[in-house]
Amino acid sequence: MRDFRDAKAMARSLREGLAGKGRTITNSEALELVARMMGERDWNTLSAAIEKARLGETAWTRSEAARAEGEAVTGRIVERVRGGFSVDLDGASGFLPGSQLDIRPVRDLAGLIGERDRFVILAMDRAAGNIVVSRRALRQSSAQA
Repeated sequence: MRDFRDAKAMARSLREGLAGKGRTITNSEALELVARMMGERDWNTLSAAIEKARLGETAWTRSEAARAEGEAVTGRIVERVRGGFSVDLDGASGFLPGSQLDIRPVRDLAGLIGERDRFVILAMDRAAGNIVVSRRALRQSSAQA
């Protein structure tokens, strides 16, 4: 399902199909049924899932374009994970290895959580959902310039 229009079209065809068999349901009932058919609890949950998927797709497309152009992306360091940090790239999740954090060792790692910064994308695998970013590469290129 690509967006709200698909879900609403499914609800409309469901209502029309049931009307052809002599049963009538309201539009909101049809939307709730479509949500349950899609495996969600209710329409609100389905619409949130559709919106999250749309934002994630947009973020991946933006990240791929930035990598192709060799540009930096902006993101926020979310949490510390084994081997580095998890980074939110405005909808896509990335991994910042500890070795790619900075040119010099960073003493206060807790102070980095929640910080917005710019990153260079080192590797991407859309099928696996992996994006590896570096803050170090960006700092090295600006230090050399």
